[in-house]
Amino acid sequence: MFKIYSYLPTKIIFKVGAINELYKHIKGLGKKALIVTGKSSTKKNGSLQKVQEQLEKENIEYIVFDKIIPNPISTTVDEAAEICRKEKIDFVIGLGGGSAVDSSKAIAITAPNLGKFWDYVPVGGGKIPEKALPIIAIPTTHGTGTEADPFSVITNPLTREKVGIGYDNTFPKISIVDPEIMKTLPQNQTAYTSMDAFYHSIEAFFNINANPYSDVLALDAMKRIVSYLPIAYEKGDDIEARIHLSWASTEAGITETLTGVIANHALEHGLSGFYPDIPHGLGLCITGPYLFEYIFDHIFERLAIVGREVFGVYEADDKKAAKLAIKKLRDFQELFNLNKRLSELKVRKEDLKEIAKTGYRILKGVIAVTPGNINDEDMSQILKNCY
Repeated sequence: MFKIYSYLPTKIIFKVGAINELYKHIKGLGKKALIVTGKSSTKKNGSLQKVQEQLEKENIEYIVFDKIIPNPISTTVDEAAEICRKEKIDFVIGLGGGSAVDSSKAIAITAPNLGKFWDYVPVGGGKIPEKALPIIAIPTTHGTGTEADPFSVITNPLTREKVGIGYDNTFPKISIVDPEIMKTLPQNQTAYTSMDAFYHSIEAFFNINANPYSDVLALDAMKRIVSYLPIAYEKGDDIEARIHLSWASTEAGITETLTGVIANHALEHGLSGFYPDIPHGLGLCITGPYLFEYIFDHIFERLAIVGREVFGVYEADDKKAAKLAIKKLRDFQELFNLNKRLSELKVRKEDLKEIAKTGYRILKGVIAVTPGNINDEDMSQILKNCY
């Protein structure tokens, strides 16, 4: 028997050229904004300038905070939150990949409340943020789905804990999804971010709380990615491919809101918490197939559905179809050189046990909804299998 809890208060504007209509949606949010972004990509692709022009059109002052790094850290969030307090910022705009949008959510709950961001993390202070600044999400990658969910993933650089938080007030108020912006994504980011969305979807499909609503979105997102990632990878300016990948990412974000991910994200968060240079999407591709093999007996029926509907497997027997699905997934990842071993990425074998323990401790929620009742020892073995 399935249960559905559906709450998505975000206004999502999905349209080619949508960024040029930002000014229509920011009326009434305030007179001063903080633009949260990375160091260079939004300057190169012109999206930062477009956002600035839109704000100026509405006579809204703004400060550009461009210190966000991949796998963003809590000290940067705290720095930006202090700027918000000092400058009396009214709303926050997250412009960039998942790191920028996630950071904007974290800043939005830290700024109007007391203390630092880690005070509002379950493994930190565990406080529930009473207030939040309005958040506008403008993703420039098609991977995280953060425009359609309340989640923010931030790393504590002192403890190497990469933790996801999500509250009702961390949903973006408005999300502008413009596939036109994605055309400048380089090949590696096109692959990493698309596979991030793929794993959000397939993990939601295996989640013990999966339901018909999230299943439809998850399967559709996976099919779009398998069909259109090879096109966008070879021809980055193909707008049709970017549209389908962008929508797949948004669908995947909704599945996270409806159902959520499983232990693959705990494995990856542990991994990139210790080794922050590993891109999130790549990490998920490394650990995902090994996790599915490890819990195979608990997911093979659903894995067979993925094989048939996403990868076109023609096999009546569920276990055979499921095994072929894992092979097809690895074959697909190989098209983009994503089947790395942890040893290739200079991960130290002696760190694997601690990585597993940390991932298990900080993301027990996603472990609990993973079929097979795995523990930290199981996670350690999966990481060894990836080595």
